[in-house]
Amino acid sequence: MSKSQTKPSENLIKAVNLYTNRMRKSRKESIKNDLSSFIQWLSECLEPKSYNEDLNMDNINLNLIEPSFIEQYVQITNIKHSNFNASKKLTVARDFLSFLHNPDSNDEKIKFTDANLSNHIRNKKGRRTGSLNLKSRLHEEDIIEISQEYHDSLVSDLAIKFKEREDVVEDINKAAADKDFRENAPLEAAREKQGLIESQIKTIDETLRKSEIINTKKNSKTNKIAKIGSKVTILQNNKTRVKISLVASPEADVSISKISVESPIGKALVGKTENETVIVTAPAGNVGYKIVKIT
Repeated sequence: MSKSQTKPSENLIKAVNLYTNRMRKSRKESIKNDLSSFIQWLSECLEPKSYNEDLNMDNINLNLIEPSFIEQYVQITNIKHSNFNASKKLTVARDFLSFLHNPDSNDEKIKFTDANLSNHIRNKKGRRTGSLNLKSRLHEEDIIEISQEYHDSLVSDLAIKFKEREDVVEDINKAAADKDFRENAPLEAAREKQGLIESQIKTIDETLRKSEIINTKKNSKTNKIAKIGSKVTILQNNKTRVKISLVASPEADVSISKISVESPIGKALVGKTENETVIVTAPAGNVGYKIVKIT
């Protein structure tokens, strides 16, 4: 029988057609749609590879598909899609991989892949529900009061991180195209960056979820009491005049005079009024502050 140089990606398309031809038309279109990104990913991974194969429709050798191709696809899918959509796409991919290992349940001798690659797909676990979820909500930290300015900056930072998340997925795709997963420094670097971005997104999202924007409207009765959001002018040891803003811990930045209400001076000032004097214990000794003005 004659031989021909055949691309594995061509055999992949043959396998998809064999897999979907036995389905109803409506289901076939749905499956092909959900499979498209997976097939495209595998095709890119297999593109540099080729081998001699018998020109026989029944002889579709896809053993060149590596477990690392599958695992990378799972990781990228979980990042790019919601839990529901990712789970749906991964389930379809897993069923297709099972078919490649055993196309006909009545004849286990027919296999397009010797290994059952479907074992390398693990759907992202969803959050627990029910009483445990309720219990966790009841034990959440107290609400954090933040300024509108800080809230807006967090929203802006989150949008930037979402864009960076998309960019790092492209970097991973490019690095993965090298195919040498054993010594692929760009791929490892992209994965590390991905982990950092995900951690930053989680932190910002958690802060926004637990935050409440403070009311900064003027009020003649309450505006003269130092609290989160207050701008306080203080006189240190009757010599140095300093203007500070009292903020929640996440917003604190000493370099621009934003002082946390959890800091020693913040705790001393909260609840006090104009003309009151507070004493703050510092490593160098006690320091006296007179509240000159609260706005």
